[in-house]
Parts: sequence; structure tokens; C-alpha cells
Amino acid sequence: MVNIIIYLKKTYNAKEVVRELLAEKLIASASIDENNISYKMENGVLIEELSSVITAQSKSLLFSDIVKALQSKFGEEIPIISTPIVGSTRVFEENIISQHTLLV
Repeated sequence: MVNIIIYLKKTYNAKEVVRELLAEKLIASASIDENNISYKMENGVLIEELSSVITAQSKSLLFSDIVKALQSKFGEEIPIISTPIVGSTRVFEENIISQHTLLV
């Protein structure tokens, strides 16, 4: 199992993205963090970017399918990363495992 972290521009509806990924059985569960501010420097100027961050749990084998689904939906590259779940509490694990069997 992995955490898939998706950074969406604020103009996109993160809840709708989660709904579609759940409906397509590409993820087992997700949370949304609104108004995430990230910073970067461009030509010596500090730039703020406001995003919605989706953290979803899924099978590692579904990562490329998730990327394709989002690229197809938005027609552009969306920043997405995957991190392995190497440890968790029993409650977290049971919640994911109960949904895990529903994934493609």
C-alpha cells in the first residue's frame, strides 16, 4: 500500500477528484487539505502557490492508472507523488485493508 499525494490547483474541485477516484476504484480512501501554501523562488522573488492536497491510500500498482486518469481529466501534468506505507496503527491498517479488496 502507498500514500498517493496529489497537488491540485485551487481552481480544481478536490472533492470531485476524490469522488471519481473512489468510484473508479483507484483509491481506497482519501483526505483533502485545503489552502495548502507552498513556496518557491523565481528570479529572487518568493512565490506562493495555493493548492488543495489530496492524500489517498491505494495499491502501488495503481499509481500509473491514477496519473493517467488525472492527466486525462485535466489535460495537463498534475504534481503527484507516491510514498510507501511502511508502518501504521492497527486501526489505520484495518480501515485500508477493508477498502483494499474493493480496488481493481
